[in-house]
Amino acid sequence: MGARTVRAGAGLLPALLVLLLLPGAAVLHAQPAPAHQIAPGVWFLLGDAHKGYSNTTLIEMQDYLIVVDANYPARAREIMAEARRLSPKPVRLVFDTHAHGDHSYGNSLWTAAGATTMAYAAILGEMDRYEPARWQAAEAKRADVRDLHETTVQRPLKTFRKSPYVLRDATREVDFVYLGWGHTRADGFVWLPKERVLCTGDAAVNGPRNKLWDADIANWPRVLTRAMRLRPRVVLPGHGDAGGVEILTGQRRFLQDLYRAVQQQVQAGKTAAQMNIQLPEADGNWTPGDLAWDVEATYNEITQHEPAGALPHAWK
Repeated sequence: MGARTVRAGAGLLPALLVLLLLPGAAVLHAQPAPAHQIAPGVWFLLGDAHKGYSNTTLIEMQDYLIVVDANYPARAREIMAEARRLSPKPVRLVFDTHAHGDHSYGNSLWTAAGATTMAYAAILGEMDRYEPARWQAAEAKRADVRDLHETTVQRPLKTFRKSPYVLRDATREVDFVYLGWGHTRADGFVWLPKERVLCTGDAAVNGPRNKLWDADIANWPRVLTRAMRLRPRVVLPGHGDAGGVEILTGQRRFLQDLYRAVQQQVQAGKTAAQMNIQLPEADGNWTPGDLAWDVEATYNEITQHEPAGALPHAWK
């Protein structure tokens, strides 16, 4: 296999040029991506990466809707409108897969609209640990956060500790699952056992969209192995297109290869700044244009013998 250093965004330019030549292309770009039906009553909404949005899943129960990931405030409003278009049922539950702003900063809008927000219990510690500093940083960059005129993220109204937390009615079963510390201490998965659909949050992404600063990088592949044991038919990642189990296997391989490569250079006596990491071509989908932050987080975890997320760090 060949080595890969930087290929993020390769092959996109021709496609973009074609789009720009299409009539109405600017109008299409301004509209949110349409919901994609994954199974009857299950829709996947791709988030606009240019606006910092995460993906969202809508799940229809007998009498109400479940939203997976509250998203940023502006996207939350878009999702509310899309939910009304897709189903006459109200949104009653919004599940935050983890604490990061693109998955949780819309919480207060959802509760104001009558929904209950929920997450794995460790999210409260994550929010207490990093907020309101991250909220304030988002306010400086995002009008939709500023416009809420709030001082911090609203914590989920409901949490669970025993996994899985199961909701079941005449329509379907929905399992909220915790599999361990991966991307964050509080990674929650949503599993539809009948449809074999798995929502991963950022525990698995499809593309070079990983953030390792709050992670347990060594344990993260084990979390993904547990997710793979569910044998999902469809994987709905926190960012990037939907797919199958290859999203889980590819994410796991990238993390393992990165950890191994950094560890080898640590053993050779190199500092993070001295490292020249080349990952296998198979990792290309997950390899960012600049690996420096991933290398630094992994180096810190290896040399300080603690998960990267347990060490003092700033969000980058």
